[in-house]
Amino acid sequence: MFAVGQNMRFTEWLQTEIDKRGWSQSDCARASDLNRAVINKLLNGKCKPQPATLIALARGFKIPVEAAYRAAGLLPSSHEIDDELQEVIYIFSSLRSPQRKATAIMLLKALVSEEENQFRGDSKAKN
Repeated sequence: MFAVGQNMRFTEWLQTEIDKRGWSQSDCARASDLNRAVINKLLNGKCKPQPATLIALARGFKIPVEAAYRAAGLLPSSHEIDDELQEVIYIFSSLRSPQRKATAIMLLKALVSEEENQFRGDSKAKN
C-alpha cells in the first residue's frame, strides 16, 4: 500500500531531482518521455508512480531504476549504499570504453588526493 507519508517523500524526491538539474516540469517530461501532466500529478500527489513511470523517470534523470523505486517506497531503503554511490556505479557501468573507465578512475583518484591534501592543509593551519 502507498501511504500518504510515502507519497510526500516521493513528491519531495521528484522535486529535488528536478531542481538539481535546473529543470522545469516540461524539461523533466521531455527527458523522461512522459506527458507533462503526469509530472504535474506526481508533484501534486494526485497519483502514485507506476513502475513504467519510475523507469522513465530514472532513464530521464540518468539514475539507477532502483533509486526511483526506493524513492517511491517500492523497494526498501538501502543502508549500505547511499544514492550518490549508486549513481556513480550506474554512470561508471554505463561507460563502454575501457579507456574512458580508466580515465574516470584516474579523475576520482585525483579528486580524492586533492581532498586529502586540502584536509592535511586545513589540519596544519589549525595546529
